[in-house]
Order: sequence, then C-alpha cells, then structure tokens
Amino acid sequence: MSRQLTIIKVRHGINGFKYSACDEQGYFIGNFEKLADVRKHWYYAIKQGRVILVRELDKMPDMSKLEDEIKTIDKILRLIAKDEPE
Repeated sequence: MSRQLTIIKVRHGINGFKYSACDEQGYFIGNFEKLADVRKHWYYAIKQGRVILVRELDKMPDMSKLEDEIKTIDKILRLIAKDEPE
C-alpha cells in the first residue's frame, strides 16, 4: 500500500492573518495566526509521513479557485430562489 504524499505550502496570510495554508498548486486552504497552528492542524498526518509543510512566505495564496467556487454557489442559489414560488 503506497501512501500519497501531500504538500501544504505555507504562504503570507490574508484578511489580517499572518499565514495561509495552500495546496500543492498554491490554492488557498485556510488562515492561521502562527506557524505552530499550521503544524498542529496537520499534526497526525505529518507524524504519519503523509504531509510535508513547505514555507513560501514570499508568495500570496492563489484565490482564483475559491472565487470561482463562490461564483458557482451564488449562481446555484439564485436559480433556486428564482424557481421557488412566492
């Protein structure tokens, strides 16, 4: 059984947070106040060797995927609201 290794990139934070966790492609996962909080969040996966943290503090998270998901959800909700009887 082979384990798939996941890389979590720690980048400069947004919305007043110091750090942002991102996936391998740099897409935003979540915000954290301290590096210790990032390690604590993935503690067991790091311990099992399934996750590696990589610091990229000079880069910002890529928010395009999140923005696309928000637009999609907004469209779905508008369609549902439009179909509901008043």
